[in-house]
Amino acid sequence: MKSDQSTSTKNQHWFVIGGLLAMAAALPAIVATEAYAATRPVADMFTATTANMTPAGVNLRMQILEWQEADVRAEVVATLVAGVDAATPLGKLPTVGYIWPNGSPVGYSVKYAHRAPEPDGGERITLVTDKPLGSYDFKGWSVANSAPKSEAPYSVIELDVNDSGTGSGSFSLVGEVSLDEQAGTVTLKAATPSLLTNVKRETEQQR
Repeated sequence: MKSDQSTSTKNQHWFVIGGLLAMAAALPAIVATEAYAATRPVADMFTATTANMTPAGVNLRMQILEWQEADVRAEVVATLVAGVDAATPLGKLPTVGYIWPNGSPVGYSVKYAHRAPEPDGGERITLVTDKPLGSYDFKGWSVANSAPKSEAPYSVIELDVNDSGTGSGSFSLVGEVSLDEQAGTVTLKAATPSLLTNVKRETEQQR
């Protein structure tokens, strides 16, 4: 009996030690992600502030490492359409940017990055992240109205910037996402409320 108890105690000790080692191994991975992002050249960068939602006033830094070609964007949209049946999960597709909430050590990987010219000389920027924005926060992010919260396991961010590089935007915290697999595009439906203010394209020196 004593031998069995001794063996059980040793197993418990090794289980705890193994868990601690696993946690320790995971910490550098988080740091390395941010460090790795800092070493890659940034093609474009935008900043914005959350508004008309909780929490308001969160500053976001959006780094675009590369703008995707149409065929690559189509692959991402096909993955979103397939959902859990996708051959390659969204999280395993190439990362083409990052979104960093101010004060958070953890960012969101951008898997879809598209820019389209507007008739007034501005641009419509569309990004898709691997996880919903706010999913790392304990309380989560919300909008105080009757609109149903999006259940999508990712976020779609849209920015409308003028030819001076400023504007506004929103993201799929509430509202519906439209996926056009044939065109390879992702859009927010018109009823989506504006949740991002002070949108600004940063200069090359500020990136």
